[in-house]
Amino acid sequence: MRVALLTSANGWRGSGLSYAKLARGLGERGHLAHLVTAAPRVTSRLAAMELPVTEIPGRSTGPREVWALLRILREIEADALVVDTPRDVRLAAYATLLRPARIVYRYNLSDRRPRHQLLHRAYLRRVTACVYQSRYIQEDAMARGPWMGRIRGFRIPNGYDLERYAPSPEAGRDFRGRYGIRSDAQVVLTTAKLARNKGHEVAITALGRLNHAGTPLVYLMCGDGGREGELRGLARSVGLPAVFTGLLEPAEIVAALAAADVVVQPSLNEIFPNAVGEAMACGRPVVAADAGGTGELLGRDGETGVLVPPGDSAALAGAVQQLLADPGRRDRMGEAARRRIEAEFPLRRMIDGYEAALLAVIE
Repeated sequence: MRVALLTSANGWRGSGLSYAKLARGLGERGHLAHLVTAAPRVTSRLAAMELPVTEIPGRSTGPREVWALLRILREIEADALVVDTPRDVRLAAYATLLRPARIVYRYNLSDRRPRHQLLHRAYLRRVTACVYQSRYIQEDAMARGPWMGRIRGFRIPNGYDLERYAPSPEAGRDFRGRYGIRSDAQVVLTTAKLARNKGHEVAITALGRLNHAGTPLVYLMCGDGGREGELRGLARSVGLPAVFTGLLEPAEIVAALAAADVVVQPSLNEIFPNAVGEAMACGRPVVAADAGGTGELLGRDGETGVLVPPGDSAALAGAVQQLLADPGRRDRMGEAARRRIEAEFPLRRMIDGYEAALLAVIE
């Protein structure tokens, strides 16, 4: 099987990371999986992982962009083309008119409706199948366009590498030392792009309230983005000690998670968040906003994590305070979270799902 994986996304933690898992997994099973990107930062990280990747122009869907994608499809003799943004769907629709390949749309969250609904539907007629990472996003797709139900669908959750993402107390101690965090400090961590929809301001408000009320802690924010200056100012205004690390490599993500007492995911909408899955695999207790597909990953019984209403800083503060005050509960929750990943969302199951779906589509 020969597959091209196209993403126009700018961020690494979502599509880029998931595509890297998929490309490596399919490659290890003897398939050819070639990554196609439109953002230099995503290209460089994939290349650093020694994955086959080609960058094409990413500004529009004109002849230059279509020709660049077409050339790759011809070079690898692609049987299928996986895409994950509306722009990718448009490019794929044009390119596969000249070099036939099955289009598989890894349906992604979009806050903006297409400007030309009828034209968008025409592009989607070229799609052979859709992959949905969660029940939530599949229902979102059907709500936006009931006719999406006519496209063959596969629900394949993200999977997590339990060897790479595992508890590592020593790495956590070293991480604290590198960032000047005291060994006895209580650390709350968020791993997410510093963007508006990620809810950092909700967490800062909640944790600032705790800190002011006598629960001393440090808020560790791992990620990059245009809001860093704004969020630094907000943390200072509420008297919250905060550490900004920028975008971290996977090994450093594991170390940061090991350094944390509680992981907070305040994002206001998610499909199936990698940050939460990685924290669970590392055995960390998670408090997350019950937004999008997060509850499908974290679980709703309270044993593997705590869900709070999105945007509710008071509820977030209360949940974090309870966990910080109860080390035994934190340990039990982290162990249960890792077992949930082992049972429900191992990386192997994700690769199995994509391999089976792609083979079915090609055949």
